Amino acid sequence: MRKANGIITGKPFSLHRRGRVWYAQFKTPSGAWTTARSTRQTSRNRAEAWCVQRLVEGDIITLENITLDQWSRNFFDWDGPWTINRRAAGKRASMRNCLEQARVLTNRILPTLGGLRLADIDTLTIREFRNNLYRNGMSASSINKALGVLRNLLTAADEQGLIRKMPRIEASSGRPRYRGILSVDEARAIFNVQWTDFRGYVASLLAATTGLRASEIQALTIEDLHLDDGYIIIHRAWDERMRILNPTTKSGRARNVIVPTSIRAELARLVDINPRPGPAAFVFFSTKMRGKPCEQRIFWRALYAALELIGINADSRKERNITFHSWRHFANSLLVNAGIPLLTVQALIGHASTDMTRHYHHLDTADLGGVLSAQERILTERTHQPETSNRRNQNGEPARDRIERLPYRGPGGGPRQLPGSGGPAQDADQHSPGVGAPGADPPLQEWRMGTVFQTGDTGVDRTPQG
Repeated sequence: MRKANGIITGKPFSLHRRGRVWYAQFKTPSGAWTTARSTRQTSRNRAEAWCVQRLVEGDIITLENITLDQWSRNFFDWDGPWTINRRAAGKRASMRNCLEQARVLTNRILPTLGGLRLADIDTLTIREFRNNLYRNGMSASSINKALGVLRNLLTAADEQGLIRKMPRIEASSGRPRYRGILSVDEARAIFNVQWTDFRGYVASLLAATTGLRASEIQALTIEDLHLDDGYIIIHRAWDERMRILNPTTKSGRARNVIVPTSIRAELARLVDINPRPGPAAFVFFSTKMRGKPCEQRIFWRALYAALELIGINADSRKERNITFHSWRHFANSLLVNAGIPLLTVQALIGHASTDMTRHYHHLDTADLGGVLSAQERILTERTHQPETSNRRNQNGEPARDRIERLPYRGPGGGPRQLPGSGGPAQDADQHSPGVGAPGADPPLQEWRMGTVFQTGDTGVDRTPQG
């Protein structure tokens, strides 16, 4: 037995470490080595015993008999081959992405293809797999997500010579779901009714006029707000599932976003009522978890309750596929239909593209007057600014009833005062101002993926979701 560079050789297997765990490779009759397999042992002696046991039992993975299930083990772990390769190449990778790929693998791929040998997975096999998912009613985006995971696995196998030819993987284009959006009149109406949560109200205002993602809104901190200069910095995103702050946005690029004056005032009010203010405090704070932003469901619930008040019930909302993310499509359409140059819209909304990135670095905020005008289309001048108390509690924090007692604008446009409970604030705090009254407006033209067309009152984006 010899040992070189930490690898044990001289036996029909070799061992090497990844972190604290020993991985094994077995020598095949052809002289080639199998792919590395975790022994799940941190002791070298126990790892060798594990290898001997595999040899005795004949449980050796070779080119001839390796299955997709065997090949995919630990593949999407944070320290697995897929993630390590991406990180080493300077590509974006996150724990959330690893978990999502592993979930799709476990739930969608392995039950059908896991027992097949890699050598038996050809173009026809993959096409039948795709078609079966379609027959089972799965959306095109979900099917393509599964195909993407399968492509990652087979590409790595091809690079290591475990398959003789990379099969062709044809994407699905069936059953696209169309993102519904509100018309301009509906948007004006919804911001003139009583909202159940002030944070949800401001989040919808911000998303409707800037196209920010919910995760980007959650990640906003007080130091990201440059309200006197009229813009905010978007450079991070909150991971709702992992409950962590990602260091970059979905596109991996930071951007400055201009904000209308009236919405800047609402953001300032959120800062004013923050129970734990400070530069690193989240603007859309949680009243339950210290140092965390509020959950996205706060945004959804507030939006859905407001939709009910303007006559869009749950059935209609689901039929039109209106969600909080619809505001992103709404803002995109609003800006494009206002004549804002496409590359400027891409830079402000945060779509990832080479052209957008090139143009963004030369973006001059002095030339964005047209953007502000478009944003103000759904807002009208306020006739009432809600007052807030400056009272603080015994710990010097803003008094809790500053959250509970914020006045809102009722459907008639006049200021009203919500009754306060005097109890601790919950994530269902009830308060919100309104913005203007609905007025006549021509049908909003939709734009997505280069397509411009008219919509009626339903405001449905007839292009597949990206």
